[in-house]
Amino acid sequence: MKSKVKVDEIDVAIVRALQKDARANFADIAKDCIVSTDTISKRFRKMKRAGIVRGTTILLNPKSFGYECVASLGVDVNYPHLKEVIEFIQRIPEIVFCTTTIGKYDIFCIAVLGNVGRLSQVKDLIKGHPLVREATTSIWVNEILLCPENFEFEHLKR
Repeated sequence: MKSKVKVDEIDVAIVRALQKDARANFADIAKDCIVSTDTISKRFRKMKRAGIVRGTTILLNPKSFGYECVASLGVDVNYPHLKEVIEFIQRIPEIVFCTTTIGKYDIFCIAVLGNVGRLSQVKDLIKGHPLVREATTSIWVNEILLCPENFEFEHLKR
């Protein structure tokens, strides 16, 4: 079994600063933590080697592309057909993320849509698949920022 990596307040401060702005300057972080820039750099590299930090990214605001609705979908499927249903869901243009889960639902998806009416249509489309037992939705209401690493954005190229 792999031993758990220990982090302290400085490591947390580094991560929090980079979560706010992936391009944050190590010198500024060092000044806030009252340590040297070299200390921040070494700790960041250590966290990368340990797998705590896997990279840096940007956050996208779907509303800037004209999308007013972001929603999560939970889908319950006849189990042996999970892959088939995921492939079906991934062909829906508004679905930007889809993965298998363990829990109440077999599949978790994120959809970026022009409006709530389209969410209803997407939900009905998924529920209409013969191997889907249930589909539920939850609309995100607060500020919506999406990390694009695993998302499909082909439909945003209008």
